[in-house]
Amino acid sequence: MNPEILDRLAALEQQVGEFLPAALERKRGALEPCNWLMGDIRAKAAIDRDQARMSVVEMAEIYVVGDIDDALALNVHDQLEAARLSPGISVFIDSPGGDFDAAVRVHRSIRWHPGTKLAKLGKRCQSAGVLVSLACDQRVASSDTAYMLHLTADLPDPRDRWTMFRHIEAARRLRMTDNLYLNVIADRSGADLAALAIEAAKDEQQSLEWCLAHGLIHEIEAAK
Repeated sequence: MNPEILDRLAALEQQVGEFLPAALERKRGALEPCNWLMGDIRAKAAIDRDQARMSVVEMAEIYVVGDIDDALALNVHDQLEAARLSPGISVFIDSPGGDFDAAVRVHRSIRWHPGTKLAKLGKRCQSAGVLVSLACDQRVASSDTAYMLHLTADLPDPRDRWTMFRHIEAARRLRMTDNLYLNVIADRSGADLAALAIEAAKDEQQSLEWCLAHGLIHEIEAAK
């Protein structure tokens, strides 16, 4: 091919590339608590538990039910604070998803609890709810759990003017969110990032068998 044409194609690719979202990139540890600090938190909880002048629930129940928003994140924080001395927590999740930033706060607050963490999935574990479930070390679904991870989305306000550059900015922001979301899932499940991205792009429910095979859940219980 003519070198001049190749040069023009290269220049065109560079110009177009400036407006495209960055490709997904494998980045580990985005929401992981550091080991030495987590060790300090566990040690302090054990000391406080020994010195407590009250009975401590061995496995405290935490509920994440409904849309994940700022109010729910605050509620979960309060539940975890009340269960601070418990050696373990059982997190019941029944959620269609919600706000990504609120889900990140819930995920982090569960991860930083010093005890063992079990997730029990109810009727729905979808969207941002998946991120919350991955905060737990053991994840058990019911046989009728509707499970869905998918790419993040936004809805422009029709009253605003959305120029091309605003759409591009939104696309880049969504891509960054997708990158964090899928990387955390990959970290906690051991699944391949590309496989997760392909599945999430389908925008449909995953079978529990697929989730089990890819480490997103560890067990499927019969529905009660």
